Amino acid sequence: MNRRTKQASAPPSTVAPIQSAGHEPPAEPIATPLRSPAISAAAVTLTAVFAALAVWVIAVPVAGVTLTAGGLTVSLTAVALVSLGSGCAASLSYLIMRGFRSGAVMWTDIACTVLVLSMAGPLLSGARDSALVALELMHLAVGVTMIVGLRRFVSRRMSRAFDQRTAASDSASSAAGSE
Repeated sequence: MNRRTKQASAPPSTVAPIQSAGHEPPAEPIATPLRSPAISAAAVTLTAVFAALAVWVIAVPVAGVTLTAGGLTVSLTAVALVSLGSGCAASLSYLIMRGFRSGAVMWTDIACTVLVLSMAGPLLSGARDSALVALELMHLAVGVTMIVGLRRFVSRRMSRAFDQRTAASDSASSAAGSE
């Protein structure tokens, strides 16, 4: 019997080969689907709405503050709708501007300016004392949540997707160039 026949007739081994510590096979990357930027932006928007609603709940039913602005009582529905509208506007403008060079930075500058200007709203509405504090906190809750949330969660997801596409195109072009 020659060497080839011995190997072919030998029964298959049931024991896995032992590998030394320095020669482990590379781990396979875990494939996790990227959520779309629109879904991430919607999640940030809803978080901002709930933050404003939390301030209202703490101020009105818990602390007993009467929220009035411009002679009108600020209801829970009004807080939800205004927060949702401003959050949607912020998300939409961010999703559009992030496509431009330095768009995220420009959006952040504009968003911070809008937040500072919106802080004048409760002051100019005639709100006083604890009502003024509650209204200002609602503005801050929505504004800061939108600015930090969009920059942190939507940008990160987009840069990962961009890095993966860039890496794939770079490896494809380097493989083509080496042939």
